[in-house]
Amino acid sequence: MALLKLLNRLFHGPGWLTFVVMGIAAGGVTLCSLNLLSLFQANFNLLATYGAMAAFDGGILQLVELILWGYLALAFYVVFKGCLDVLLVRIHKARDR
Repeated sequence: MALLKLLNRLFHGPGWLTFVVMGIAAGGVTLCSLNLLSLFQANFNLLATYGAMAAFDGGILQLVELILWGYLALAFYVVFKGCLDVLLVRIHKARDR
């Protein structure tokens, strides 16, 4: 419920705040997804090559962390896309006046 209130205030608040948060979210997507695919491939190769030994040495934990980084990047993207849609609606409304 608090998250919905925060997003509502963000999307329907001042335009400059929405724009700033959109930039922060774009940076978050970039940081979270940077080399994520290559890290997934390296982790899968490690687990495939060394099997249970790699899994017990932290390969599974690393895989879970990579999955969480992926979901965090997705959350940043959703915030970015929401901000973008709200700003575009505002621009179209201002143009139609």
